[in-house]
Amino acid sequence: MHTSHVAEQGMFRTGGIMKMIFGHIVSLTTLLIFVSCGKELTEVNSAPATQDQAGIIAACATVEQAREYASTNNARFRILNAKRKLIEFYDTDVETLKKSIPNVKTKSNIVYEYQLVQSAQTEIQSAGDYQYYGPHKPYYRQGDVTRYFPHLNQIDAADLSVMGEGVTIAVVDTGIHYNHPHISPNIKVNTRDGHGSSGDGRDNDGNGFVDDYAGWDFYNGDQYPMDDHGHGTHVAGLAAGTFGGVAPKAKVLPVKVLNSQGRGDLATIAAGILYAIDMGVDIINLSLGGPGAGQANADIQALLGSVISAKENNVLLVAAAGNGGVDGLGDCNDANPVYPASFDQENIISVASVDRYNYLTSYSNFGSESVHVAAPGGDSYFGGLLSLGVPSCYGPCPDSEQTYANMSGTSMAAPVVAGIAALVKSVNRNLNYKDIKKILMEQGDFEESLRDKVKSSKVVNALMAVREATN
Repeated sequence: MHTSHVAEQGMFRTGGIMKMIFGHIVSLTTLLIFVSCGKELTEVNSAPATQDQAGIIAACATVEQAREYASTNNARFRILNAKRKLIEFYDTDVETLKKSIPNVKTKSNIVYEYQLVQSAQTEIQSAGDYQYYGPHKPYYRQGDVTRYFPHLNQIDAADLSVMGEGVTIAVVDTGIHYNHPHISPNIKVNTRDGHGSSGDGRDNDGNGFVDDYAGWDFYNGDQYPMDDHGHGTHVAGLAAGTFGGVAPKAKVLPVKVLNSQGRGDLATIAAGILYAIDMGVDIINLSLGGPGAGQANADIQALLGSVISAKENNVLLVAAAGNGGVDGLGDCNDANPVYPASFDQENIISVASVDRYNYLTSYSNFGSESVHVAAPGGDSYFGGLLSLGVPSCYGPCPDSEQTYANMSGTSMAAPVVAGIAALVKSVNRNLNYKDIKKILMEQGDFEESLRDKVKSSKVVNALMAVREATN
């Protein structure tokens, strides 16, 4: 498999919301061009990985133009989205690029530094202690709901017969270990294209991505969105894993935008969101975020184009509110926005974290206007949320080699909400993103302690939300 992988040593060392350190990126105008520029489908060749190098983002350039330019000017390029004519160039300069490719729009990209918030971890002694193959309460061992998956009881999901069938959640993250037996049945596959040894090296469905059978790795530029960190697999498991997942029969689309060290760049994240939209997902989980200087002039405006495109395609974005600053204490997003969670867009629902007793966790960001709901996220006192880890093997792994992990953070609270959104959508396909967001905010458990901290003052409740969706 064409991906690097770091074997896990029985337990995770880090987890939770990703925090960006921003520099100057691209303007809103340019990003909107990324969304709307051109519909031409072209062949995609193998593109070089960015590694830690930030290049020049070019909108409205075809793959053919990129090849010719790279050959003539001894430059490199990476195809982010051929369908949308979004390409990144390296080893060149803006002036030469603009002279050579008519009508091209360019801006510099930037590499982000992500720092994963350390969480309460529990070493898994034996995978056999956690064997579980079915959804929700009827399939739990006696006592497992309380011991292993308290978050399902906390949001009243354990009593549901609804499983999220027919709904797809994109996890835009560090990738997903899609061979883990507790997520592999739910991977959204593109049967129009092959995968691995069955791939033919062609873009058979004409979507601009070759052999994207199980999603796409935007960091490395290939069809293997395998998780070599652990964060994305854990998130996917909480949303739709068959092991303690909120929507254990929903489909999951792996979209890798970060590397094994949690590094990524603006163009990669935006391209990942656009890809998920084009693949027809219903919900996108974004357990990542970072600060901006204000929506009018912040560098993080660069992501807004992809968010708007999601809205235009009736896609709900579930975004982690963030985990505070270096002091480990949550901050107010109303005063210090965290993006994409703080974008003032109707299709974004921002999620804070609460502990087992529905009190805001110490690390969770908050905001009476910009943070919409709260959900279980785990904490150091009661422990993190138990979900999937990254096995030490690449291919299908026996149960004895599976790993599981406890992680805490608003990164964990977000997929809990994404899972509930999938349950709601599954019982009423006519609901749009506005409807689902309204239900999630209104049909929850009111908590006085969340007043002036969370806009709804509520912790999400799966049972109440599903009942409302069926009315």
